Amino acid sequence: MYNTPTLKQIKKMQQKLKLTRAWDIEREQSIDDENIDEHIISDAECEIETELWKPINPRIDTKFSYTIVDGTEKTHGAFITDINSEECNVILGSIVVGAVEITPQEANILENDAAPIIRRYKIQFTPENAKDPVENLSMQIGNSSLMFQGIKQSQSKKSGNLNSVRNLMDNLTSLMSKEELKLANSLADSNEMIFLDGPISQPKNTKNNVIGYIKGMRQLYLPPNKLTILEELNEGSRTPIFRIPHDTYGNKLSWFACIKQFDNDIYDYKAGLMRFEISEAQISIKQAINFADATCVIFPSIAPEPFKDSRAPHNPIPVGALEKRMKHLIGDKHIIHRGIRNYIYETKDS
Repeated sequence: MYNTPTLKQIKKMQQKLKLTRAWDIEREQSIDDENIDEHIISDAECEIETELWKPINPRIDTKFSYTIVDGTEKTHGAFITDINSEECNVILGSIVVGAVEITPQEANILENDAAPIIRRYKIQFTPENAKDPVENLSMQIGNSSLMFQGIKQSQSKKSGNLNSVRNLMDNLTSLMSKEELKLANSLADSNEMIFLDGPISQPKNTKNNVIGYIKGMRQLYLPPNKLTILEELNEGSRTPIFRIPHDTYGNKLSWFACIKQFDNDIYDYKAGLMRFEISEAQISIKQAINFADATCVIFPSIAPEPFKDSRAPHNPIPVGALEKRMKHLIGDKHIIHRGIRNYIYETKDS
């Protein structure tokens, strides 16, 4: 016969945590560019669309309908726990992934069974000699409870130390990216174009109308003799399409577009640029050209002004509203922090 455990017994079974870092840990670097493709492509990879390497100015007046998928993450705190007499890092974090549908008439944040997606994780370093799985963590906050799913750390490409807060935060970002791709693929069949914030990290597993937009300019990929074209781009123009090859993850087709023209005497030429990419699998060059031309119309039209958004012009206006909604769904940070403190206090003597 099963006997329901008492509150005292439950507390004894709970994992003890000690806070090591301040609340609301911010990411130390952007996730715009992945580390799997750090190389310069060949001249031949730049001749996918045309051998004539000069700016392309699409002449289209089509009004497009499309969907943008985005995500946000929050690390609520970093902790130390003892496992087999070894101090192990733990983080508690939340992610929310959502989408906003844009038509020529309006923009609507998706609120249905598909999105938004809310996940909470307890990501923990686990020594090799530890056999038990990472337990979930549940805490009571008023009349509600939050459940953080226990996850064992994995190796981050950006951090060599598995037992580090940085590695665990990279793991949280990776979980968010996977949910973003999953949502984008699920929406792709019913939408003409899906724009995904960030790179296409799994080209072989990405639908051919999912387009990644990359705001950072850390990796330009182009050979030195092709780079001058970036300074020649005007608002609404783009480079020819080029290929980013990768034997393991799959090839991508990519292009740069100027989404905002700035004064070159004040701004670096890259300030108004954005890079786009799409999986090369199951797509014709004609389809890729149509998508590339569309980005030259869409993204200048939704680029915010610098006086309205500090991340202008790279944070699309509809995404700003989506971000506010997603941050609200993560929950009030003060209430969550109070719940964490209560959990630590209640388990400190167990």
